[in-house]
Amino acid sequence: MGELFEVEWGLDLLARDPLDKRGPRGDPIWIVPESPRNCEQILRFSGELSLDLPKVGRRFVTEMIYGIQARQSLRLSEVGRALGEETPIKKIVERLSRQLRRPHLASHLTNRLLRVAESQIDASTLLIPDLSDLQKKYAKKMEHLATVRDGSEKTEGPGYWTLHVVATEIASSRLIPLYGRLFSQNAPDHISENEEITKALRIVSEKTAKRGIWVMDRGGDR
Repeated sequence: MGELFEVEWGLDLLARDPLDKRGPRGDPIWIVPESPRNCEQILRFSGELSLDLPKVGRRFVTEMIYGIQARQSLRLSEVGRALGEETPIKKIVERLSRQLRRPHLASHLTNRLLRVAESQIDASTLLIPDLSDLQKKYAKKMEHLATVRDGSEKTEGPGYWTLHVVATEIASSRLIPLYGRLFSQNAPDHISENEEITKALRIVSEKTAKRGIWVMDRGGDR
């Protein structure tokens, strides 16, 4: 039997029996195992990230974190199905899409993430930037779609570049996310790849009071 946990802002996280894989509208649904502890962790983390956002924005951050964990997917349709609402999935996707267009959302979440993580960064912490790609093989009309090279498959295709910065300690397998950005050389405000990397280093350094040791591969020698 599942248990219903009421979550702030009206979000109900429904823990289902492992054999019950369908939502209230009959859609297939895969829910991460729920417990009061798991719900508490999601609420605490999302609350820290969404601090100072309006109520609707805070609910959106909670729904996205929960949905991504539940479905192991970044697709809004999958996140929407994880929420188990009676609302048609099309309406849920439209609601989430509107919130994704919220002005300055990305910068707000980046600043909050760094604020949460800064206490875990000391002088010997390793700060590692990673430039990668996200290919969208079948995309044709996505905004500012660019040509990127897949480093694993050694192929070129449509997509975007990604830049992440994580922190870790020597001999530790624990990674602390600090910064993440998706960008395209076809975007009108794009300057250069070097500028993207410099911006990431500057933002992280400022928020961590210049603590930590930057570690880069050969691509950092530019």
